Amino acid sequence: MLEKIKMLLGRSDVDDIDDLITVLISLCKDEAIIYCNLDEYDSKMDGAIIQMVIERYNRMGSEGATSQTSSGVAMTYDSFYSDKVRRLLNKFRRIKTV
Repeated sequence: MLEKIKMLLGRSDVDDIDDLITVLISLCKDEAIIYCNLDEYDSKMDGAIIQMVIERYNRMGSEGATSQTSSGVAMTYDSFYSDKVRRLLNKFRRIKTV
């Protein structure tokens, strides 16, 4: 998964971000388990995790921003991930019973 993420980020030749991406993978897996109400990680979720890590990596330094404009390009971030990630995770989501 690490190499796929580095390739998608265009950083496949850089080794100094391996630790950072590994931490992001772990955090995103934990978030996915909680969001989906699962007891353990399912490797079928790898595609969603890769997308989550990329989104999280790209937001580093601007966490919590709701709007950002630079050189005529406007970006808006919310507190979660894109609709694409939510759709991917919702395939694994279980109803939480009390």
